[in-house]
This record gives sequence, structure tokens and C-alpha cells, in this order.
Amino acid sequence: MDVSVEQSEGLRRRLSVEIPADQLEQAFTTRIRQLGQRAKVPGFRPGKVPMKVLQQRYGDAARAEAVEELLRATYPQAIEKSELKPAGFPTFDIQAEAVGEPLKYTASFEVFPEISLAGLDAITVERPTVEIGDADVERTLDTIRQQHRVWKPVERAAESGDKIKLDFLGKLDGEPFEGGKAEDQEVELGAGRFIPSMETALIGLTAGTETTIDVEFPEDYQAENLKGKQAQFDVKIHSVEAGEDPSLDDAELLKTLGVEESAGEAGLRDKIREQLGRERDKAATTQVKEQVMDGLLAANPIDVPQAMVDEEIQRMRQEAVQRFGNMPNNDPDAMARMLPDDLFKDNAAKRVALSLLISEVIKEKSVKVEEEHVEAVIARYASELADSDQAMQYYRSQPQIMQQFQALAMEERVVDTLLQDAKVTDKVVSFDDLMNPNTEAAE
Repeated sequence: MDVSVEQSEGLRRRLSVEIPADQLEQAFTTRIRQLGQRAKVPGFRPGKVPMKVLQQRYGDAARAEAVEELLRATYPQAIEKSELKPAGFPTFDIQAEAVGEPLKYTASFEVFPEISLAGLDAITVERPTVEIGDADVERTLDTIRQQHRVWKPVERAAESGDKIKLDFLGKLDGEPFEGGKAEDQEVELGAGRFIPSMETALIGLTAGTETTIDVEFPEDYQAENLKGKQAQFDVKIHSVEAGEDPSLDDAELLKTLGVEESAGEAGLRDKIREQLGRERDKAATTQVKEQVMDGLLAANPIDVPQAMVDEEIQRMRQEAVQRFGNMPNNDPDAMARMLPDDLFKDNAAKRVALSLLISEVIKEKSVKVEEEHVEAVIARYASELADSDQAMQYYRSQPQIMQQFQALAMEERVVDTLLQDAKVTDKVVSFDDLMNPNTEAAE
């Protein structure tokens, strides 16, 4: 068997293989004899059909099957001989298979890139340092108060902060427009979830009022036909309710939040501070990891096999379908139309490049995951649940979940390994800036 390699563009390779004619004929003869053992030909007993008759009846099929068998058998041998590392399945092109001639075929495929890690000591990381302050706890308590606010009807005009229930019908130049009608709509005045001018116009109205209000749509409103337009809304107010915040030592509130009644407000504050600490640690770890991975990729730009990118695009599309939950996941064509490849290709290429680089880091740095590393990941995830001990037992009983935790532990070990060579500086930031880094960047 003769094997030669031709390099195409980038990572593509073309492997040419030539199999001697006698080997092809031997495979053909073996195959047609196998067919002859069970062939049913009128006038002949099974296994007694003359070779000439078998060739006339089954020659083409037997030769095609012989070629297929030779491809399956010789391709791995040719790959080993060529010392290539294919990334994905090949496409075959059979160039000759005539009687008496050698079998020639080519296999086209992409190979994994050759990676030589560099610049690991040039990776720079700003490690966020955050102290949970009283103001952070108070903001969380304000959110809890709002989430558990009790609404009660009031016999007065609506004020900012009240909740009203109403019917409305919007009109432009006296004509109703699409999306401008609702019944029993609840609006919390001042919360900023409605058109600002509409919320303002509703202040001062009482339950039972039927009137028309003027509303100005913002210039950046999502509906093109309504941007900056003046509209009139016929409204009917069903009710006005005022919110009453719960006491922080309320027994029901404490029970709902998993705090012992005897611990009271102080226990609630301690629990919030502890939870904020976990959120801080998780967000800080994520930011450090992102910086390390971006630095690794910037220092080691590599070509990635398109076949692997295509597989990653499919995986990301499936992830999107699972998140949204209302897409035609049984129809690949419909999914591709709604979520085209271009939506994922850049991130997919980045994921593939990082996976290859991480594999090289693991190999070059001999990164290993011990049982305690996996246990630390399990404990961290279980700590977010009410019964952490039961959660840990459940995780350990699920092989698929354990594989995910092992992968996470390995990822963390890779980050820790790269941090040993990286230039790391601590940066003091607020809890809010840590949790909302994009807001900080936008400002």
C-alpha cells in the first residue's frame, strides 16, 4: 500500500492511497465466494453456483462491497503510516476500481493544529478584591422587602409607588394600533416598567376613573411606528393599591428565607452577608478565569478545524433551544433558520481554540485532578441549597453530574496552573461593580 500526503489550505490534508490490484482482486474473490454460500440461483444448489454465474449476477455489488471493506481496513493503516491526526471524518474520492487495476482513493480531512505553548508569563490578570459592606446588605434587604411587599387597596388617588390595575386602549390619530390594548393590566407606578409618560399620567387617578390620557412614546421605543409619537390612551382604573413592606423579623418572612425565627433580623442579615460572599467569590473566580483564558488565547492564536467548529455550533444551538424552551427542536432546518450559524460561529471558534489549548496545557504541565479538588467543587455547589449534605450525596450518586464536576475541577486546576506564571495584581472594586461589570464598562 502506497501512501502520500498533500497539504491543502490551512489544516486541510489530502491523503492519497494506492492498493495493489492483486489485493483488490483477492478481496473481491473473497466477497463473491461469501455471497455464493447463500446465493439462491435457479438450477443450482446453495454453495454450488459456478463462479462465472456469480460474477455475472453479483459481480458489481461484490466489487463495491470489496472496495468498501478495503477502505475501512486500509484507511486507519494509511493514517498511522502518514502520522497525521485527523480532526473529524474524511470525505473519500475513489479514483479507480477497474478489474486488473489497483484501487486508488483519496481521503480529505482537517488535522489538529500543532500547538507550542508560548507567552504564559505574559498573561495579565486583575483579581477583583471585594469587601461586603453594610450598604450591600441593605440593598439586598430592600430587594427582599420589595419582593415580599403586601399590596392593599386604598381609597385615594394613585401615588408613585402604588400599584394600579387598569384596562387601556391606545390610539394614534384616533385609530387603535397593534399592541396598544390590554385588560386588567397591573402597573407599579414609578418602577419604570411602563412608558414613563404613561406612568406619570396615571398618578392622581382613583379607582373607578374612566378617562383619556396623553402619552409620548420615547424616541428609542422598540416599535418603529411608535417612536417619538404622541398617542391617546382610553383608560379605566379598576383598583389602586399601596404596598406595605414586611418587617425583617416577621416569622413568615424568615421561614420563607430559610432563617430560624429565633435568629430574627440579625440572623437574616448574617445569612444575606454569607450569600453575598458566595456570590462575590463566584463572580471573582469567573472574572479571573475569563482573563486567564483570554490571555492564553491571545498569546497562542491557532487555526481551528472547521469540522470541530461546526460541531460546536450545533451544540450551542441545542443549548439555546433548551434555554428558550419554545423552539422547534425536532426540526433541524427550522432551528438553523431561526438560529443561523453566524449567530454562534465566533464563540464556537473561540471555544474550540480554548479546548485545544487547555488540552495542551494539561499535557505540557501535567495537570491532574485529585479527589479533594472534585469534592471542593461538589461542596461549593451544594452550599447553595437548603440541605447541602443531601445534595452532596445525590451528586455523588449521579455519574453524569460527577463527570461535569470533574471537568469543572480540571478547568479550575488549569486556571490555577496558568496563574502561577501570570502577572496578577489585586484590584479593589465594589460589590455592585463586580456583579455588573458591563455597566461599569459602559459608563
